Parts: sequence; C-alpha cells; structure tokens
Amino acid sequence: MKNHTWNKKQITVTLVCCFIILGVVSAEAAYYAPISFLKPAEAYIEVHDTMTAGEIAAELQKKGIISNTWWFRAVATLTGTANTMKQGEYLVNNRMSLHDLMAKLVSGKSEAERIVIPEGYTVRRIAQVLDQKGLVKEADFLSAAADTKNLYPYMYGNRVVTFPSEGFLFPDTYFIPRGATADQIVKMMLDNFDKHLTENMRESADQHNMSIYQFVTLASMVEKEAQYEEDQPIIAAVFLKRLKINMPLQSDASLSYSLGSHKSAYSIEETKIDSPYNTYLYTGLPPGPIGNPGVNCLKAVAEVKDTEYLFFVADAKGHNHFSRTYEEHMQNVKEYMP
Repeated sequence: MKNHTWNKKQITVTLVCCFIILGVVSAEAAYYAPISFLKPAEAYIEVHDTMTAGEIAAELQKKGIISNTWWFRAVATLTGTANTMKQGEYLVNNRMSLHDLMAKLVSGKSEAERIVIPEGYTVRRIAQVLDQKGLVKEADFLSAAADTKNLYPYMYGNRVVTFPSEGFLFPDTYFIPRGATADQIVKMMLDNFDKHLTENMRESADQHNMSIYQFVTLASMVEKEAQYEEDQPIIAAVFLKRLKINMPLQSDASLSYSLGSHKSAYSIEETKIDSPYNTYLYTGLPPGPIGNPGVNCLKAVAEVKDTEYLFFVADAKGHNHFSRTYEEHMQNVKEYMP
C-alpha cells in the first residue's frame, strides 16, 4: 500500500506553484483590466522618438493616467513594447487597460495636432495659425472668439470690443483633436486661462481696485511692451504709477492694436488718431486686452512693486531703458531709439 502522505518539500513546491499560477493569472487580469476604477482622468500625451518607457511612464503618472510607473515599465519590458512606442500625440484615459494603452502608444497614429501659441498673440494671429495648420478656418475661429457663451463671469468688460475673448486665450502648447470645432478650441483656451489665474492674481487686482478684466488688460500691455522678462515687472510698475496719477499710458503697443499693424515708432500725427485704444489720446486703460498675456506678465502685474520711473523706451534689441523725468526720457530716446 502506497503512502500518500505529503512531506514538507512537496507541500512547499505545490504552494510555490500555486502562488506562481495565481501571480500569472493576476498579472494577466491586471493587464486587461481598466488601469483605475477611481476618478476618471483623460489627457493628451506627447511621445517623442527619444523618450524611454520610463519617461513615458512618468508623463502618464503626471497626468493622472497611471499611479505606478514601475508596473508600466515592467509590462512594457515583458511585452516587448518598451522600445517600440512611436512618436505622436495620443488621447489616453485611466479607464483603458494597459493592453489597450500599450497598443495605442505603439500604433503611431496621432490623434491631435500639437500647436504652440506664443505669449502676446492676438485673437487674429491665433486664428491665422490654426488656419495654416488646417485645423479650423480663420473666419470660423474669429466668429467663435467673438461669441461670449464660453466666457467666465470675470472675463466680461464694460466697453465695446471686437473679441470678448481677447486676453483670455491662454498662450500654451495645445494638443488639439483632429475634427475639433473652433468653438471647442476657444473653450479649451479659456478653460486653460482659468486654471492659471491664481488666487494671488485675483487678490492683487482687488488691491489695485481693478477688475480681473482690467488686470488682464494691463498684463496684455506689459506683454506687448516687454520683449525681455526682466523688463516686465518694471513696465507693469510704470503703467500702474501712471494710472494712479491719471497720466496717459502712451503705449505704442496699444496704438498698434488699434491700427492693426506694428511699427517701432509712431509719428506725432499718428498718436492723434481717434481710437479708444490710443493711450496717447485717452487716459486710463484701453477698452480691453490687446493680446493674450502669458503667465509671467500676469505674475509681473500681480507682484508689482512701486517704482520711481515714469518713462521707458526700447532700444534696437528690445531692451527697455527707464527714466524718472521727461528730460531723462528724451535723452534715452535720443541715445537708444532705433
């Protein structure tokens, strides 16, 4: 009669085999199951041809798609996809399985157009860029930018402007889905602005007795006048000082906006053109923003400090030179103005 009693070694081997099988089954289930059952998250991820699986994992984690970069890298290695993920822009979410996520990243089928909107671009310039990229027609974007339906309450001014969204189409890198409408793109940019409008900026506007709309209008002027970041806080201070003493802002950038063109300098006659955007002729801020300011100019206005300067002029390289008196200013104009 055979002895069917298992010894400790047999039991250990059996348990190890069971654990291995259980691990394999669990790993496979996790591979095909949704990445997360928590709060849904969706984002565009840009994959460059030089990115490693680890770098892609870090980007996915940053955007809330995955929580464990180690598991992503391990699966990418085990499935052989670590070195086959292709350059492109992909729309991903945390309801996808790792299997589907990996399949998308190796497909090379971009689902969005990468668009860079530089600081200071106007609505009209953005419309031209989008049209040139073949995303939406220029006229369609201008029409959407003139609509007020997607504006946040603080984005409304009390004066007549052509594009109510001017100033609030946040300069950034965007991944715009193919087939997106002009209205959807405008809303994307307005939502992005709202995310970047900090509590400190809101409080600063209030401290200067300005609405958010006026705050952004001022920031847009700083953006246009300052080619270099170090000039931004000083120009913001000069403009605020002029506003407080009811002195015309005399901004060439604002005059350029009214004329729809840009010049390095304007004649005396041109500074007399009757336009509410002509800050040589009219005191105070123009009716609305003259472009879309970036975060640095918004911060420059929010964190502005008092200055002794009242004047500034840019040289041929765009560097501004500041002065306290009109006499000093005219000397700077003579010395530095191109």
